[in-house]
Amino acid sequence: MGMTSIEPLDTHHVDGLFDALSDPRVYAFLDEGPPASRKGLLERIERLKAGAPPDRRERWLNWAVIHDGSVVGYVQATVDVEATAQIAYVLSPQAWGRSIAYRACRLMLRDLRADHAVARIVADTEVGNLRSQRLLQRLGFRRTGREGGDLLYILDGPGPEAAAGC
Repeated sequence: MGMTSIEPLDTHHVDGLFDALSDPRVYAFLDEGPPASRKGLLERIERLKAGAPPDRRERWLNWAVIHDGSVVGYVQATVDVEATAQIAYVLSPQAWGRSIAYRACRLMLRDLRADHAVARIVADTEVGNLRSQRLLQRLGFRRTGREGGDLLYILDGPGPEAAAGC
C-alpha cells in the first residue's frame, strides 16, 4: 500500500512533479498538456505559491502528493469568499489504481475543513473520465448535474476525511 502524504506545493517539488506530469496520458481529460520544461513548471509553482490576484477574492491552495518519498502529482483547491472549495487532482499514471489519489484527497479534504474553514466542497469531471467519477463517489461526493461535457459533484456532510487514520 505504501505511505501517502501531502505537503504544501513548493519549488523543491519541481523535479519530481515534472517527472510525474510528463506522461501524456495524464492529459486525456485536461485542457492542457505536459509541462514544456522544468523552468516553466517552476514558474507556475511560484505563481501558485504567490496566491490568487487580489481582485479574484479567492485563495489558492496547492499540495504535492508524496507516495513512498516520491512526488506523484498534486491536489488543489480554490476557496471563494463563501467558503466553498472547488477541488482538483492530477496524478501520474504510475499512481493510478493504487488508492493514492483517494488518500491524498482525503488528506486535502480534512485540511480544507480543519484549517481553512471550508463549508462546501465541489468538483467536476468530464463525462468520459470514469476513474475520476469513481474517486469522487468513493470520497462521498454526490452528483448534482451536468454542464456540457462535465459532471458536477458536491460533498455533503463530513466525508471520509473525518474518519480516524486518514
